[in-house]
Amino acid sequence: MIKLIASDMDGTLLDSNHGITKENLLLINKAKENSIIFIIATGRRYEDVLPILKENNIKCQCIVMNGAEYRDEEGKILDSIYLSKEKSREILEVLKEHGFNIEIYTDKGLYCTTSKEEALNQAALRIMSYSSNNISFEKALKEAHNHPHFKELNYITNVEEFLESNIEIAKFVVFFDTIEKTKYAKNALKDIEGIAVSGSFERNIEINNIKAQKGIILTKVIKKMGLNKDEVAVMGDSYNDYSMFKEFTETYAMGNAIKEIKEIAKYITETNDNSGVAKAIEKIISSNKR
Repeated sequence: MIKLIASDMDGTLLDSNHGITKENLLLINKAKENSIIFIIATGRRYEDVLPILKENNIKCQCIVMNGAEYRDEEGKILDSIYLSKEKSREILEVLKEHGFNIEIYTDKGLYCTTSKEEALNQAALRIMSYSSNNISFEKALKEAHNHPHFKELNYITNVEEFLESNIEIAKFVVFFDTIEKTKYAKNALKDIEGIAVSGSFERNIEINNIKAQKGIILTKVIKKMGLNKDEVAVMGDSYNDYSMFKEFTETYAMGNAIKEIKEIAKYITETNDNSGVAKAIEKIISSNKR
C-alpha cells in the first residue's frame, strides 16, 4: 500500500505553462483524503516553490534544490546537505576555466561570479529552457530583465571572500544554448569527487553535494516517518529525478520524460500537459483499495 507520494515539479507536476492543472490539484487533495502524504521533490529553491504552493492552497513538505534542503509544511529547514567551501572552490575553478556563466544557490540568496551582461545572458538561456514555445534568444533576452532570478542576483566581486563567509552553498546551476555544451560541461566536471551532476532540462547542469540527491534525502525522510520503500511512489521526468527512480520501486515516469527515466520506471503515465500526476495518483488510490 502506498502511503507517500513524492513528485517532481517542472515537467511533472507543472504543465508547460508552469501551472498545476485542475485535475492534478484535485487528485493531490484526494490523495490526502485517502491518508496519503504528498511531498514535492524539486531542483527549485523553496522561494520559487512557495508562490505556487500558496496559489494552489497546497501545504506539504518539500525537498528542494535537488536534496540540499528538506523543509516541513511551514517552510522550516529540517535537514540540509550543502557543498563544502573546498569542494565549491574546485567546482568554481573548473566552471570558470571553461568560461561558463554560473548561478549559485545559497542559504542567503542567489549569487553569480559574472558581469551583469553575462548574468542576463544566463537568465535568457534559463527562460529558453523553461519555455514550451521554443522562443528565440533575442525574445528571451528581453524577458530576462524582469526574471526574478536575474533581479535577485548578488554579484561576487571577491571569490575568496565569498568562500570564506558564513554563506552555505547548496547548488551550482548553468544553462547552455546547445546539448553539446551541456555534455562538454558534464565531462569537464567528471574528475571532481563528492559531487552529483544532474539537470532539470536537456540544456542545463545542476551540481550538488553527492549526498544531496532527491532519492537519498527521501530515503532519510521516510525512515524517520517509519515507512518502507515499497510504501512510497515517486514521479518525475528528468536527470535530477534519477536518484529517486534508483532508490524506489514504485516509480512513475511522465509521458514526456527523458529516455533514461522511462527505461528504469515501473510505470509510464500521461504527459505533464495531460495531468500525468493525477492519472498516477488515481491508479495508486485504486490499487490501495484492492
